[in-house]
Amino acid sequence: MTPRQPSSEEPRPVRGFSFLERASSSGAQWAFGLLLGALYVAAIVAIRLSAPFTDEIDHFTQITQFLRGTDRILAELTTIPGYHALVAALMRACGAASLDAARLANAAFGLFAVAGFHALRRRAWPGTETLATAQLLVLPILVPLFFVVYTDVLALALLLWAAWASVARRHVLAALFATALVGVRQHEVVWTGLLVMLAIGDDSLERARREPVRVLAPLWPYVVPLAVFVAFWAWNGSISLSRTQAALHPDAKLHAGNPLFALLVAGLLLPLQVLQGLPAFLAALRRDRPGWLLAAVPVLVACGFWFGFHADNPYNTAYPWYYLHNHLPMLIEQRWYARALAALVAAGAACSLATFRLRPSSAYWLFPVALVFLAASWLVELRYVLVPLVLWLAFREHRSRPVEYATWALWLVLAVCMYVGTLTHWFFL
Repeated sequence: MTPRQPSSEEPRPVRGFSFLERASSSGAQWAFGLLLGALYVAAIVAIRLSAPFTDEIDHFTQITQFLRGTDRILAELTTIPGYHALVAALMRACGAASLDAARLANAAFGLFAVAGFHALRRRAWPGTETLATAQLLVLPILVPLFFVVYTDVLALALLLWAAWASVARRHVLAALFATALVGVRQHEVVWTGLLVMLAIGDDSLERARREPVRVLAPLWPYVVPLAVFVAFWAWNGSISLSRTQAALHPDAKLHAGNPLFALLVAGLLLPLQVLQGLPAFLAALRRDRPGWLLAAVPVLVACGFWFGFHADNPYNTAYPWYYLHNHLPMLIEQRWYARALAALVAAGAACSLATFRLRPSSAYWLFPVALVFLAASWLVELRYVLVPLVLWLAFREHRSRPVEYATWALWLVLAVCMYVGTLTHWFFL
């Protein structure tokens, strides 16, 4: 009997960190590695001795509190200080106490995130992980965060490794990463829903309807991060650790700003993919019945942006000439032509990017979970867009190598501009 060949949709066997065990030494990989490695080191060197950037002041102050052996938590800190405790522990082990040392620790977290993305991409679309990871390393809205003392990169790393472990059916490991994630950015516990769907997988989804206990019982570890989050919420009284900041980060309220803003940012960063997806969307309009349901999508998104986008959190009005995440929303709020253009770009992104296949099929749960994650935040932030965008980049197909190389080149130029602008204190994410 001829053995059945595994489907490309099925999980591949895992032996440890397979992306390291099977790493190829092709010319493209070496070229990307050497160039991006050199740029990464140059970025670390370039930021040395720079004055603190915005929230670095609070984050580094909290780290120094732990370095001094005190457990005092800053009144304005909104996240559980797991990031700060880890950075302080690393600095204490190395005998360091400077802001540059904390930034170096964050750069190490960046490499941890890149490795997690590479591992996840290799399982989802083997053979494309080198180019996809090279794109991640120059993603313009991520690059400055690699080298500053912010919690986002460590949280992203933990989520990527949790997603990899879920796809690999390593549920306890996935739950450990997800629980650690709650200790870094507690509101990202929402992504546990996606982890569960990835863990169930395409092949078990139908069986879960027939035998729910047998299929779902091994998934008990995913209850742990949820329980930790609920316990924290009940103890603290709000999702925000800081009581003084709770009013600006309200619990259990949904807002349209971030979901619409995410579509706009995706459209601006992925113009070639938007152009790629438009023919597929138009073909679906002609093929599917009733086509008016699909035709309503761009209309609904555009109208939603025109009438429903509001960046009315008080923090969104702070220094719009410096913060990009404030400048763009304020421009949209104040100029009708900017709102019209943003609505057009967001509608195009919604139609086009949704036509890209995701693998595994359970990764399509990314969309509803991302909607909840983004809508739960009142403050419109570029950093909130980062998480769903990076996950989409990990799971989505590459339709054309030239388009993906062109995207990498475009992002490299934009990333350099973003980093230079950050270094010179001209603007910040």
